Amino acid sequence: MDGADKLVGACSLAEQLNKRVMVSLRDGRNIVGKLRSFDQYSNVVLQDAAERVVVQHAFADVPLGIFLVRGENVMLVGELQQVTPDEIERARLAQKQDADAIRRREKLEWPLAAQDDYF
Repeated sequence: MDGADKLVGACSLAEQLNKRVMVSLRDGRNIVGKLRSFDQYSNVVLQDAAERVVVQHAFADVPLGIFLVRGENVMLVGELQQVTPDEIERARLAQKQDADAIRRREKLEWPLAAQDDYF
């Protein structure tokens, strides 16, 4: 890949168009939604947006609909990975095992699954 193939600044958002992303804002909020549009100032438009509220080890999404974020408030834009039901179940099992170990005052190495399971 030569230098002409690399995009810098707001232009690099083109790779995330029509994909589900999380936008971290300067005030600490996280907004998730499908990236529909952006401009040279990093203003972004999200469709089916929701504010992700995290409390301890749980989270909830508060629906917002179409959401415009002014570029000066954007700290980070990242693509969200699709999670399979097997991965969710594995994470729940790992969390339960970790909580049990904490109750027993043991320290577990994470991830609990064998390394071959991840790649």
